[in-house]
Amino acid sequence: MKKLLLSLMLLSTICIANDYQPQAGTSGGQIFNDACMACHGDNGTGKFGLFFDLTSSTLQAEETKVIIQQGGLAMPAFPNIKGKELDALLAYVISLRPVLATKQ
Repeated sequence: MKKLLLSLMLLSTICIANDYQPQAGTSGGQIFNDACMACHGDNGTGKFGLFFDLTSSTLQAEETKVIIQQGGLAMPAFPNIKGKELDALLAYVISLRPVLATKQ
């Protein structure tokens, strides 16, 4: 039953634009808390399994921007997050990824 409810919830968000619009100057962390945390968790590791884990993402910044604004497989679009607020959110999301040590 729990899986069925989760599936229905996810299906209800596919290809639907979210009307969330941050105020000018809102920090990336606050935008994440307002618009992303419900699915991606407070630390970006995902509330519904690996599919929602942002910390292991290998997407480039521009690819991530497109997904935020246009949506993804089970993610609604957030077309009203743009400009400096989109850049702030993107920087915050990328900051959730672990820093990989480079070999010297």
